[in-house]
Amino acid sequence: MGTVLLMKNDRQLTPQGTSRRRLLTGWMERRKCQPEQPSLAVPAVACPPQAVPEPLFGALCDGCAACVSRCPYGLLHIEQGKVVLSIDFTECDACRKCTAACPTGALREQMPCDTLLRPQISLSCLGRQDSCRMCMINCPQQALAFSVSASGDRQLQCNNERCNGCGLCKLSCFHGHIALSPLGEKSLPEQG
Repeated sequence: MGTVLLMKNDRQLTPQGTSRRRLLTGWMERRKCQPEQPSLAVPAVACPPQAVPEPLFGALCDGCAACVSRCPYGLLHIEQGKVVLSIDFTECDACRKCTAACPTGALREQMPCDTLLRPQISLSCLGRQDSCRMCMINCPQQALAFSVSASGDRQLQCNNERCNGCGLCKLSCFHGHIALSPLGEKSLPEQG
């Protein structure tokens, strides 16, 4: 005959355990009562440099892939029927071949040549501790600079007016401390 072991949790909750449980339960209940926060209008994926603003881009881009075949670096691909920009192995040099190939008007010459991708620097960035400046040195727009806070901490700053989202900063970081994320929505240029 085999022996059956019954395990019983007969320990009483300690006052410390009880307060932790109440705290967690309180957070969960409070979250249920809070209304959903409206999400910011940030595109989930990056578009080519001269894409029109998102609602119009979504309506015009039919996924024909004409721009995909013209990108000399293979940065464009079709995802869910729309063109998507992926900067993983080389930067976008804004050659505008994708714009010239677009038959639908989703990419237009009049739009600013900006992917709207901006560098997000991790807290592990070596430039905060030593003199690594590869992202700054390689930035063709000179949009990156280190600043020193009042407490003496170094932080990499991106000038959004100068940056065109080419992605070279991400590729220049040998340690992978830079990610690119969408800044926001484009707007149509002023008619002159």
